[in-house]
Amino acid sequence: MMRKKFIILFFLLFATWEGASIFSQSFDLKTEKENIGAIENAIETGDNPALVKICDTFLDPHKINAYAYFICGKFLLFVPEQDAQKARANAKKAYNRLKIASDDFAKTSKQVFYTLDAWQYLGLAAMLMGDFDRAETHFKQVLSRDNRTAAAWYNLGIIYEYKGLEVEAMRAFDRYLRLKGSSEDLDY
Repeated sequence: MMRKKFIILFFLLFATWEGASIFSQSFDLKTEKENIGAIENAIETGDNPALVKICDTFLDPHKINAYAYFICGKFLLFVPEQDAQKARANAKKAYNRLKIASDDFAKTSKQVFYTLDAWQYLGLAAMLMGDFDRAETHFKQVLSRDNRTAAAWYNLGIIYEYKGLEVEAMRAFDRYLRLKGSSEDLDY
């Protein structure tokens, strides 16, 4: 009889605890959706200072989710900046955010598209920071998963050209043009 009461008490405590975590999770998801909505609104309106401020506010104190890190990192790369130091700082911040996102996407392996896209943008951020070896690594990562990604071949060609590897650059550009001729992929 005592054992039966203990099991019932344990079940009630467990159900209460589970209910609390479900409630808090749904609250966190609501807040997360609102934060992502604010980020996307700033992107749609083209309000770059607001985008930077919103991303800094939402991402730095709390890790919300990989998608938020991804969109903040991706769009931070395209914020126009006249000051070279600020532009490089934005590229570094974008790289760090994209790295968090790509690591999380790779762990789940459910979001392969986002993983490839994050690696592509990591390569672009590394290029903007002047780290061509790291950029090359990221573009090769993309191509190891999907060698039909025209933008990765194009960017790899740019890297090879900067490094003075003309033959490799021509091969990469040739591959880009062959892929580009067969589809209307994106232009980087």
